[in-house]
Amino acid sequence: MGFINWWQNNQEETDSQLNLLGDSQPLTRHERVDSATVNKDFTKAIKEAGGSDRAYPRAVRAETEQLFGCGVDELYESTGGSKGDRSTLPKEAQKAYMVSETLSAHRLHEEVKGNNHGSQRQKDDRVVETVKDTATHVRNWLPW
Repeated sequence: MGFINWWQNNQEETDSQLNLLGDSQPLTRHERVDSATVNKDFTKAIKEAGGSDRAYPRAVRAETEQLFGCGVDELYESTGGSKGDRSTLPKEAQKAYMVSETLSAHRLHEEVKGNNHGSQRQKDDRVVETVKDTATHVRNWLPW
C-alpha cells in the first residue's frame, strides 16, 4: 500500500462544508510540521507505550547521548542554545532530533501492539531502549 492509499484510509474525521451546489465536501486540515509537532507526537507515543513521566527525560538523555555524543546540558551550552528550547539549537541538531523522534514514535507505536506488559520500570526501560536504539541507527546517517 502506498502513502495515498494509507492516508485515505487513516484520515481523522474532518469538518465539512457545502459547496456551491449544496453538496457536502470534507475540509482537510493541513498543518506545518516542525520540531514542536514532532516532539509532541514523540511524547504522546511514549505515554501510549506505557511510559511514565520519568521515561521521557530518560529517553531524551539517551537519545541525545547517542545522536550527539554528549549530554543535554553540554549540547545546549556548547552551541549557545537556551536549555529547554530546541529552536535555539543549530539547525542540524534540530533536524537530527526530528528524524530520531519521528522514527522512535513509529517504533513505540509498534511496541504498544505487542509488548505492553510488565512493571512500570520495565515499560520505562523498554521505551528508553527503543529510543536509544533508534537514535543509534539515526546517528549512522549524520555527518558528525
